[in-house]
Amino acid sequence: MNELELCTLLQTSVDDDHPLAIAFSAGFDSVGLARLSVAAGLRPVLLHVDHGTQSSSQARDHACRIADELGLELRVLTAVYDKEGGGFEASARRARYRALENAWTQTIWLAQTRDDYIETIWMRLLSGSSPHYWTTMPERRGQFSRPLLSVQRADLRPWSMGAHADPMNEQERFERVWIRGAKILETIDPNGSIADHISGLGERVRSLQIETWSVPLDRLSPALRQLAVRTQLAELLPGVRLRSRFVRELTTAAGRPSSKTRCFSVSNRSLYLRGGRLVLNSIV
Repeated sequence: MNELELCTLLQTSVDDDHPLAIAFSAGFDSVGLARLSVAAGLRPVLLHVDHGTQSSSQARDHACRIADELGLELRVLTAVYDKEGGGFEASARRARYRALENAWTQTIWLAQTRDDYIETIWMRLLSGSSPHYWTTMPERRGQFSRPLLSVQRADLRPWSMGAHADPMNEQERFERVWIRGAKILETIDPNGSIADHISGLGERVRSLQIETWSVPLDRLSPALRQLAVRTQLAELLPGVRLRSRFVRELTTAAGRPSSKTRCFSVSNRSLYLRGGRLVLNSIV
């Protein structure tokens, strides 16, 4: 996409008469979105969340310099972490969204691109998640909007001058970093057409409304039982990413009929298998 097309895209994505903010990490994508917004005649407020990591001060310095250069207001927010589990990435994501929601009540733009959409679909597929989770980020959810989901990262990169290169984006222990570094998607799904089909299949599975099923877990086939277990876990523990091994063990236990209540510990809470259903109790 050229400059005119990108600017037109942003102009048509603006909510009339509502103030606009950008979740501004000072990374490549958010810097590109901020620069394009100014080129499109927009004046968003930049919301920078300080995660308290080793590189946070560098990211904050980059954010300040770019905000000054563009003449935009910058607000620095502090991430407050919870103890709900799911690893650092999940905890940081929850802290970031809480900080943004508390700081701004109107529309907040997020800078994810078409590449992020494709990566997310494949991450969920390769991690062994059930088809119920073969989905990705929506264009809009609540106050959060993603105006660049149709834009390739390569088209945004020329606008990313002065961005902060976060060292964590080089650590291959994070799945998304590994997928980018391995460049496997450039070979198997360069334009995202397969990811689109995977997402469509996930939508058809979700249309089964498994969360409404009343059939006890031990009466389902192994494949449907695992799908039902994952669905119930998602309802009980939204935003918490559980290890595949734990899900398999729980699915196996749920397949054994028993009149007894069985207890499992997950994310500092007690999870009970009772009457063919999962029940989450208070914090341990």
